[in-house]
Amino acid sequence: MKIITLTTDIGWFYAAQMKAKILSINGDARIVDITHSIHPQNILEGAYALYSSVIHFPEAIHIAVVDPEVGTERRPIIVETKKGYLVGPDNGILIPAASRLGIKNVYEIKEKKYMAEKISNTFHGRDIFSPVAAHLSLGVMPYEIGEKIEDYKNLDFEGVEEGEIISGKVIFIDRFGNIITNIPDRYVKWKHGDWVGVRLSGKALEIKFLKSYGYAEKGEMLLTVSSSNFLEISCRDGNAHEMLGAEIGDTVEILGKV
Repeated sequence: MKIITLTTDIGWFYAAQMKAKILSINGDARIVDITHSIHPQNILEGAYALYSSVIHFPEAIHIAVVDPEVGTERRPIIVETKKGYLVGPDNGILIPAASRLGIKNVYEIKEKKYMAEKISNTFHGRDIFSPVAAHLSLGVMPYEIGEKIEDYKNLDFEGVEEGEIISGKVIFIDRFGNIITNIPDRYVKWKHGDWVGVRLSGKALEIKFLKSYGYAEKGEMLLTVSSSNFLEISCRDGNAHEMLGAEIGDTVEILGKV
């Protein structure tokens, strides 16, 4: 298993140190950067980036570092799945992606010999997660590195249906300004072309549900299903994020067909 991916909020300078640590242990590792531009400390955004990406890889090891509790009693973990491993902090960031791949076991990382010789209190991504991932890529088994646990942290990742209203939140805003919610497409009960009532950050909106961006008029707002199968609020040839002022974590309510 030679592919190791990185999803972090730490930027390229610190990410290079993680790569150096991996390559010093396994020089044949194939390192893929998913992103190093997650907003600082935004676990939900990091979880979405990881969730959206892992399904497209062959068997791989995925490291995630969005770790506001680094250096505390927060546990470092390995999640064993049907399609590889995820390595990172026990703060919920790994679990949506791991669930998508099929969780088999979760281990708290314990064995010092699979970590860096000196461990920084502020950079476990380099000194714990990267060495552990490199050793996994060489065939070390997760039960050799840690102890199995059941009480790992999860995230409130998906929106929920409450009567006539579907409640969720903004979990990602891409470079085009598309506002991606955590409301999965299984809640869609409308046809393309229907107008749908939406409440975003307390603002009441009526938005047309369309198959894709090209079916909207230029400058028109639309509701569509994202490439990761979540409801998305977008603007044709515009920036919905700037127009509506939404931010990651803001509440979203789908009120139904107008």
